[in-house]
Amino acid sequence: MFDRASSVVKNAEKLSFDYVPDTIVCRDEQQQALETLFRPLVSAGRPCTAFLTGGVGTGKTVTAKRFCADMARYLQQHGGAMDSIFVNCRIRNTEYGVILELLRHYDKGFPDRGFSADEMLLSLKKHMESGMHPAVITLDEADNLLKNNSRNLVYQLSRFSEELKGTGSLSLILISQNPIAEMLDEATMSTFKRANAIRFNRYSRNELRMIVVARAQIALEEGALTSEGADMIADLATEFGDARFAIEILERAANLAETENLGRICPDDIRTAGSSIYSDVSEAKLEDLDTNRRLALLAISRAMRDKASVSITAAEKTYAVVCEEYSVPARKHTQFWTYIQGMERSGLLETEVRSETDGGRVTYIEIPNIPPRELAKKLEYLIDTEGTAADERDLE
Repeated sequence: MFDRASSVVKNAEKLSFDYVPDTIVCRDEQQQALETLFRPLVSAGRPCTAFLTGGVGTGKTVTAKRFCADMARYLQQHGGAMDSIFVNCRIRNTEYGVILELLRHYDKGFPDRGFSADEMLLSLKKHMESGMHPAVITLDEADNLLKNNSRNLVYQLSRFSEELKGTGSLSLILISQNPIAEMLDEATMSTFKRANAIRFNRYSRNELRMIVVARAQIALEEGALTSEGADMIADLATEFGDARFAIEILERAANLAETENLGRICPDDIRTAGSSIYSDVSEAKLEDLDTNRRLALLAISRAMRDKASVSITAAEKTYAVVCEEYSVPARKHTQFWTYIQGMERSGLLETEVRSETDGGRVTYIEIPNIPPRELAKKLEYLIDTEGTAADERDLE
């Protein structure tokens, strides 16, 4: 059963959070800042340091990994060498655990018991001296380590190069969601310098779209993600500015599309993926709607189906049909528009005014966080089980 050819996903590995692209989209400024800070290491082997700070999914980890890989390749091309060691301090959140991870870069079989932290650091020093070339250690989510009273380890690593014999040196990159300078003592800060901080801001909507398109080009079959689909994913992820969120939606939508065997990701695949990760649509919001608003939302859901959005004119035509189906008088345009505005304030809908080719302007409606067909099922169930009692507020 696993022999069936994929029609959407070309390389699933490239949708993984652990995958490091050859080119990091929209982080040129941060990579250039790292290059400036680490130029002394490349030119003279001198130890360097950097702080990378920013929210979840802002590209800190992937940028650091790409930078270290590129720096190691540059040194190799110019007759040099460099060790790059990455430690996730959320997983290895003690001094002992971090040192063990560092040692196992050089000695895969180093035992996890029987040695003190000082003995392990001495062993690490010997490995680095025997290698005779610089090492760059990246401590990801370093604040987890510092919160566990491990400031002394960071201090020791920051001064490690002073004790090394030969041409070896140790450089440090600390990654954290929040600034951690205040968590370090003055002795450690004298090595790091506050000016070595590089900030990663949240991605904008356009940046998220660029990231999604770039990842789709290397991970999916050609044409699997449409321009409209890229827009939808970017819109869903914009609230958080989180590239991981956007890539996760892309991955889940691609996997859903595989089951449909259409060779492309449909709008509903994206909505389903988005709603499975994060959804503003709750049962309570739908239960709070009266019959007329439920019918209006049901009409919009049916009118959209496999579309990313629907014009208010098309939605209103479907609304008339839905009202006839449930034997409820359809409200006039002004009242229908009032329903839409109210549901937009509740987060159930989004509207956008667009220019048409004929020069006119039309309001389009979107359902951002749940597939219209799933929303329609929920509404049909509520209407069928609770009846269609009139709401006196809307009687004209």
